[in-house]
Amino acid sequence: MNPIRMLSGREVRLTDHHVENSFCLERRYLLSLRPDRLLAPFRETAGLAGSASPYGGWERLEIRGHTMGHWLSAMAQAWSYTGEELFLERIREAIVGLASCQRQDGFLFGSPEALFDRVERGEEAWVPWYTMHKILAGLLAVAELTPCDEAETLLRKLADYCCHRVLSWSEPMCWQVLKVEYGGMSDVLYCLFARWREPRLAKAAHRFDEERLCDSLARGEDVLEDLHANTTIPKVLGFARRYAVLGGTEERYLQAAECFWEMVVGQHSYVTLGNSEWEHFGPAGVLDAERTEYNCETCNVYNMLKLSQLLFCLTGKKRYADFDAWAYVNSILASQNHSNGMTTYFQPMASGYFKVYSRPEDDFWCCTGTGMENFTKPWAGLAFSDGETLFLNRLLACEIETEGLSLSLSADWLHSDELELRVKSCPKGRIIKLRVPDWTQTPESLPVPFHYEKGYLVFAGESLLGKSMRVSYPKGLRRHGLPDNPRVYAYSFGPFVLSGAYPGGKLRTGKTGVNVTVATREGSVRDRLIDPVFLPGGEACSFRVRSADGWESVFRPHFLKNTERYGLYYEVAESDDSR
Repeated sequence: MNPIRMLSGREVRLTDHHVENSFCLERRYLLSLRPDRLLAPFRETAGLAGSASPYGGWERLEIRGHTMGHWLSAMAQAWSYTGEELFLERIREAIVGLASCQRQDGFLFGSPEALFDRVERGEEAWVPWYTMHKILAGLLAVAELTPCDEAETLLRKLADYCCHRVLSWSEPMCWQVLKVEYGGMSDVLYCLFARWREPRLAKAAHRFDEERLCDSLARGEDVLEDLHANTTIPKVLGFARRYAVLGGTEERYLQAAECFWEMVVGQHSYVTLGNSEWEHFGPAGVLDAERTEYNCETCNVYNMLKLSQLLFCLTGKKRYADFDAWAYVNSILASQNHSNGMTTYFQPMASGYFKVYSRPEDDFWCCTGTGMENFTKPWAGLAFSDGETLFLNRLLACEIETEGLSLSLSADWLHSDELELRVKSCPKGRIIKLRVPDWTQTPESLPVPFHYEKGYLVFAGESLLGKSMRVSYPKGLRRHGLPDNPRVYAYSFGPFVLSGAYPGGKLRTGKTGVNVTVATREGSVRDRLIDPVFLPGGEACSFRVRSADGWESVFRPHFLKNTERYGLYYEVAESDDSR
C-alpha cells in the first residue's frame, strides 16, 4: 500500500455552514489576542522590559506560555487555509518578539528555567515539558505552514537546547522526569527528526517513550484505570509517530497505539466519543457510574482525533475515519459556543448540567489552547490520498483540488439524507472512495458503476467526470447503551448525538482544579423515560420525546446547544416495570 497522507488546508475548502461559522468565530478570537501580551511572560523570563501585561488565568501561573504555542499553531493553520495577510503579520510580530527573548543556548520559555531543575530533582513543578511541547509545536507549525523563515531558526535553537538537556539525563533521572506530564514531547521531537533527519532528535524523542506502558498496551492489557487521560493519549500518539517516522522495524509501537485506541473507544468513551472523569480514565467498562459534571475533557478528543488521523494514514482502516467524523461533530463542534466562539473544558455526561465556556482574557485553560487549534484546521480528517486513491472520510460540504483532481461535495445532514458528488477533473486511473458511515445502510443503487469495499463506495474517477452523482444515506434513530448499566441509553439520529432539554433556572457555576469553571445542578433532575415515544420536534433532526407517565422533553443535536441544561443518558423502563 502506498503511503497515505491527509490533504492540507491548501487542497480543501470547506463550504459547510457550521464549520465556516466555527472558523469565523475562532478567527475573530485569535485576532483579538495581542502578541505583546502573549509575549509578556517570555520577556519577563528573559529579563526584558515590556509595557504589556500578561493575560490572566493560567497565563499568570507556572504553565504560562502554553497559550503562545497554541496560538502560533492556530494562526499558522488559519493562514495556510486562508492566505489572509493579517494572520501572517501577527505571526511575524510574535516571532520577532520571541527571538528577542531566546537565550544564546536556545532556551526560550515563559517561566524560569528552574522549573525544569525542580522536575529533575523530584520537586513540585507544574508541567514545564508539557508547556515546552506547546511552544515547539507552535514554532513547527509556523515553520511548516507559513513563509516566516525566522521561526525555523528559533525552532532549531530551542530543539538544540531540549536535546542537550534530555540526552544528559541518567536513567533514574529520566524516569523521575517522566512522572510529570510532558505533553507530546516524543511526538514533536519525532516530527522534527522527520524534518531534519538529525539522529539526536530521535534519541531525545525516545527518552520520552515509556517502554513499560508500550509493552502493556501492545500485549492488549487495559492498564488505563486512574491514568490521566490527557497525559496518556499524547504518549501513545508518540508511539504511533515513532512507527511512522522510523518504519516497519517499530511494529510494537504501532500495535500499542492500535490496542490503546480500541481500549479507549470500546471501554472508556461515551456516546459523543469523549472520555474521562475529572481528567482520568476509570476502570474498563465503568462509564455509567462515572457520569458527573467533570466528564470529557475537550483536550482528550483533540488528541484522540490526531491519533485517529495518524492511524488512518498508517493503516487505511475505516474505523479510524468513523471515529474522526463522529467525534468531530459530537465532541469538537459541540465544545464551541456558536455565538461567541469560546470553548469548553468539560462536557458533563450526567443530566441537568450545561456547557461552561472559557472567558476571552481570564482563563486560558489547556482546552482554550487546543480549542484555538480545533477550529482553524477545518480540513483535518476530511480527505486523504495515497497518490492513486482519494479517500473522502468526513462527509462535509467542501471543494477539493489536489493532484490534478477537482471535485465538490454538497451535503446538509441536518436537512437532507443526500450527498452530491461532482467531479470536474480527474487524472486517468484515479480511484475515489466514499465512506459509508456506520450510522446508515449501504446504498443499493447508484448512477455509475461502483463496488463496495471495507466500508467504502469505490468509483473510477473517470466514470464521474462531468457528472453529478447523488448518494442517499438514510438517517435513523439509534440508542447507545453503557456496559455497566443495561437500562441506561443515549440517542442519536444519523450523524448527530441528541440531548434532551431542561429549560428554566439560572446557570450557576462553581470551580474545580486550578481555576476551572464548571457547571452546577439545581435540585433533582428527571432522567427516566417510560416507554418513550419519539415524535417530530419541529426543527431539523429534533424530536419531542414523550414518556408514558406524561413527562416530555425536546431532543436536539447536541452540537447545536450553547447555554442550556441538557441530558444525554436516560434510564429507559417499560410501563409495567415495577423496579
